[in-house]
Amino acid sequence: MLCFMEPDYVSINLDKRVDENGNYKCELNNITHEGHAHAMTEEEHFFYHATEMSVSVPVDYTAAVLMQCAAIPRDRTSVHVNLGILEMDGLAMRLNIPDIDECIEEISNCSADAVCNNTKGSYNCICKPGYSGNGQTCKGPSLYTCKEIFESQSSNENRAYTLRVDNVEVHVYCHMTDDLMNCGGGGWTLVMKINGTKPTFQYNSHLWSDKNAFNLVGGMAGFDLQETKLPTYWNTSFSKICLGMRIGSQINFFAINRQANSLYSLIADGQYRNTSSGRTTWKSLIGSQASLQHNCNKEGFNAMCSSQSASKARIGFLANNQAKCNTCDSRIGFGTGGYPDDTNTCGNQATLTTDNGDKHIKAMGYILVQ
Repeated sequence: MLCFMEPDYVSINLDKRVDENGNYKCELNNITHEGHAHAMTEEEHFFYHATEMSVSVPVDYTAAVLMQCAAIPRDRTSVHVNLGILEMDGLAMRLNIPDIDECIEEISNCSADAVCNNTKGSYNCICKPGYSGNGQTCKGPSLYTCKEIFESQSSNENRAYTLRVDNVEVHVYCHMTDDLMNCGGGGWTLVMKINGTKPTFQYNSHLWSDKNAFNLVGGMAGFDLQETKLPTYWNTSFSKICLGMRIGSQINFFAINRQANSLYSLIADGQYRNTSSGRTTWKSLIGSQASLQHNCNKEGFNAMCSSQSASKARIGFLANNQAKCNTCDSRIGFGTGGYPDDTNTCGNQATLTTDNGDKHIKAMGYILVQ
């Protein structure tokens, strides 16, 4: 806008966003940036223009810049747009500003549990079936697992949902699509994410035996590099566990059929509980680089060999070069520790007469239940 007719207004700040009533905010200034550089701040959504300078104006805002603000009262700072017409105190001028689809651009304030509908110059949010609210905030029924959400057919998106866990509402990542290899679909609830390069979930960490959450924010995202331990560790029952490991950009998964009141109930007491997935299945988490020794072949929860310093895993597979499970030197698992590298807390560690050479592979691990 050029404020030719009113000497007090020599520059403007135009907010390019439209509020819920279809209004643009126009701030009228009685100074320009010249001599007041200290007062200039960058604002992503604002367009600044001064009458005493030559500027290149974005073509989308040409009409707005050419409008004269003749004798507009100082408190008249709202501009109403109606079907592309800019109206201000009886003045009108057609805008050449194309409609922005806030829904496609993902810049709306709609809840993740709402549907965004684009309108001319604005948008609206409508809560999805089964949810209630104003669209920006939508509340659904109290659900306890991702499987319940999946079966209610309220959503099938892979994202964080609000679950009621341990009598508290918690944002938990749910994987809904059937693309986790032989884990299948049906709604998987995230429990833990472990970075094998960090000591957070080393075998002896208290996080395996207590009911304290770790980095709840990390539990809202999917298969990234953030570690987390959610209340679903001690409060979510299941009949299947989905285990995944990420090495570089490759992620492999497999499922264990096991019924339990929680993962905590299988691990916290330190008692060994066997599984029967087999060494080939465990090696599939690592891929072609996986390596294990040939003997012992002990797998399950709280897997340990007789020597306290040997390889061990809270969930995993151990092997030895000797027939006995005493000084195991290789492992694949989650929450690992012991010889030959106590700092490798998730992944594959192998040495001494292995089937694919010595390995020192630290992976990002994912544990989900259903």
